[in-house]
Amino acid sequence: MTVAEKLEALRQQMTQHGADAVILPTSDPHMSEYIPAHWESRRWLSGFTGDAGTLVVTKKESCLWTDGRFFIQADQQLKGTPIRLMRMREPGVPTVGAYLAKAIPGGKVAVDGRIFSELEAENVQKELDTTGAKLISLDLVADVWKEDRPALPETPVYLLEDRYSGCTCADKLAQVRAELKKAGADAQLYSLLDDVAWATNLRAADVDYNPFAIAFLLVTTEKAYLYLDKKRIQASAADYLAKSGVEVRPYNKLEEDLRAGAAAGTVLVSRANTSFDICTCLAENKDRKLVAGGDIITNLKAVKNKTECANMRICHVYDGVALVRFKMELERRMAAGEPLTEWDAAEIAHKYRAQQPDNRGESFETIAAYGPNAAMMHYGPTKEQHSDLQPKSFLLVDSGGQYLTGTTDVTRTFAMGPLTQEEKECFTWVLKCHIDLADAKFPQGTTGHELDALSRVQVWKHGLDYRCGTGHGVGYMGAVHEGPHSFRSAIPLVPGMTITDEPGIYMEGKFGIRTENTLEVVMDEKTEYGQFYAFHPLTMFPIDHTAILPELLSSDEIAYLDRYHATVYQTLAPHLTAEEQAWLKNACRPLCQK
Repeated sequence: MTVAEKLEALRQQMTQHGADAVILPTSDPHMSEYIPAHWESRRWLSGFTGDAGTLVVTKKESCLWTDGRFFIQADQQLKGTPIRLMRMREPGVPTVGAYLAKAIPGGKVAVDGRIFSELEAENVQKELDTTGAKLISLDLVADVWKEDRPALPETPVYLLEDRYSGCTCADKLAQVRAELKKAGADAQLYSLLDDVAWATNLRAADVDYNPFAIAFLLVTTEKAYLYLDKKRIQASAADYLAKSGVEVRPYNKLEEDLRAGAAAGTVLVSRANTSFDICTCLAENKDRKLVAGGDIITNLKAVKNKTECANMRICHVYDGVALVRFKMELERRMAAGEPLTEWDAAEIAHKYRAQQPDNRGESFETIAAYGPNAAMMHYGPTKEQHSDLQPKSFLLVDSGGQYLTGTTDVTRTFAMGPLTQEEKECFTWVLKCHIDLADAKFPQGTTGHELDALSRVQVWKHGLDYRCGTGHGVGYMGAVHEGPHSFRSAIPLVPGMTITDEPGIYMEGKFGIRTENTLEVVMDEKTEYGQFYAFHPLTMFPIDHTAILPELLSSDEIAYLDRYHATVYQTLAPHLTAEEQAWLKNACRPLCQK
């Protein structure tokens, strides 16, 4: 079926069920960023493959909303379809709710309430209220997408041992219950897959690049219920759960149990992380009191314990070794005149990561983007569609790994040959952004949002900016994008948090540049003005000297870069061969040393 044919079939369902419009978000019942193929209805209907976007279909029009990271990609992929691109947060572009309120006044807007959060539903309904339209929970995709729809995954569920997690499941549940007591609540339901993984110390491979099992967790003051099919759980993990006081229930029994009275008393509800349907189900019991509040587990897991912090440093050593070998092979094959593509580069990086101890795959699809392709922030080559590498301009490689010892995320932009003055200037400006944030010292209570300008000011000076966040939290053998903290968030940064520092410049039709390290928030000095914190770089891999204009860096920025490179060499050298050490020593030489 073509995109137009799929939309027409959907409109037939709308007419049959009395809906005037339908919202199709990029989501699943767990409000995931990366979702199983079974739930990728927005992608299937629209043909847009970006990781974020919302498709809206009325009887007359279809529109897709996405953010600045995907403007170029969406514009290309929607060509030839009836779908109009709505560039989020651009002047004159309405929100989904405002658009629908005007398009179908007094009408009915269908959304699959299993995959739409309560908070999103409330926000959309507020805008629909202005013209009397109403949001209803209705799955209109099931009868359209039938023949080739993938089944829900059922990969084996195993235990992440306590020597990796640093804390038992029983102790984590005790922490959750202590926070419930502080909040005056008797229970909270956890839908986020990384929440469930953290609390239970279980891992699986249900979602590409995310080591999670599709499951819900209900924690009360007395009990814990894991909604996950038992047949999937390895014997040692099942025994561990039983000893931790966790009862396993069938995945599809959650709403039935809630209607039967599970989670009695006062229930703390994170509206952003709980579906519209589940909140409706919870509200059906009049003896149950729902209180809006934060997601307790999300806040707890954001701060890594001592074992996790120590292990994260280890996995970044593994990652650095893999990247050294990747870059050396890439250089060797390019120098020999071998034809190489973006796909080849991604495969080389994958090969060397897979050889590292405790590796469990990649943490996201590798972005290996040459030249103009790198201007698309989330571009990814495929075996069928990719560009050739040439001995000029830039190759941007954004990649990461999942290890039993942690999760990595790193971006480097490599000079593939001669560069223009503009390319070198932009590379150096991005480096200044990166260093000025990475070298920051800040007082206790400082939020990521408050630090964001330390990075952006270096590109603002030149009338430039980047349409994305400067950095995000990183999980532990978990989600590569982890909240609640980021450089857009109002959450204070505290020691034990891990966060990326990844400013960039993206010139459509020319090139893209990004320099990214994962950082750990650490204690710094305490003065009469209070406790100060700083960042410690976890990522161990050199930044390309050949693209830098040293005269554009301050003496402090040069000193930081030289210290960083000295640390990279000292950290990685013991794990490398003599040939690899020689390559790394040259790559980590002081900036002004010829």
